[in-house]
Amino acid sequence: MSAVTAPDLETSSQSGQPFSPRAFFRRRSFALALLLSIALLILSVALQPRLNWGNTLASFAPLAVAAIASTPAILSGRGGLDISIGPVMTLSSIVYVGFLDPAGLGGYEAIPIILLICGGIGALNGLIIVGLNLQPVVVTLATFFIISGVNLRIAPNPVVLTDATWVRNLSSGYGWLPGGIVSIGVPLLIWFVITRTAFGRNLYSVGGNDTTAFSAGISVSPVRVLAYALGGCFAGIGGLVLVGLVSSADSSGSSAYSLIAIAAVALGGTSLSGGRGGMTGAVFGAMAIFLVQSVLSAARMPQTLLPVIYGGLLVVSVIIGALLSSKPKVKK
Repeated sequence: MSAVTAPDLETSSQSGQPFSPRAFFRRRSFALALLLSIALLILSVALQPRLNWGNTLASFAPLAVAAIASTPAILSGRGGLDISIGPVMTLSSIVYVGFLDPAGLGGYEAIPIILLICGGIGALNGLIIVGLNLQPVVVTLATFFIISGVNLRIAPNPVVLTDATWVRNLSSGYGWLPGGIVSIGVPLLIWFVITRTAFGRNLYSVGGNDTTAFSAGISVSPVRVLAYALGGCFAGIGGLVLVGLVSSADSSGSSAYSLIAIAAVALGGTSLSGGRGGMTGAVFGAMAIFLVQSVLSAARMPQTLLPVIYGGLLVVSVIIGALLSSKPKVKK
């Protein structure tokens, strides 16, 4: 679902107008990330012919879910960058491994507890941003530091998951189905359902133009608060996915996913000004970033290049997004 103002390609073709690459990429904002991912995947397979697809999907899943978690706040507009996603994911993993599982709550009953905690943090971010009219980046940066400190306080050393709980299946798999598919598929399914509700439609309207949305009778503030709460819930899921991958919780990894996830969302074609994009692009953007790392490792290139590449991809994504969002000049 996307609040894109580009003309319909089918309508354009029927009216005799020539094919426009700009209109194509505006309507399918994820296409650039998809093409880049395909090219990198081919290169990665060429460098690693015996690639283990199950393990690769499991390793990719935490970044994909982190990108998914970052998307609702960005879509809500007004510069909605939630930098606290990484520490919230880490908090989720620490709460599960360090507290819930040892207390005998490591089964599926842990899910609503994790979602309540992480969704509550997201909702608090949204309430402060909306209620005090503060910049999202400032509020979520403060939350980033606070939650990072809490993580270090409650788990100064890595905590290892000792029980063979259902979370391990998120890495190994469910029978013939790879765990990575489940880890990514569940948040996408939730988002698919949400976008077909009034809240999903209102979220794109608010992100596209909150003044117009307010004039249309949409309660802008509650929509934005729910967007941050939803991102927190997805981050909670991401923490569980991370536990399934490494079977431990480490507070030192609080900042690992925050900025990379935002870069993935931007690369996937979601406008950082809000109202345009979606989860498909976020996943493809995360895939492209993950494959860059895979290709560098396979080619035995220095990993110190990764921050430079991430920054370059983010800059290019923002520039392309700005070009696609701008209105084409009309020849007189």
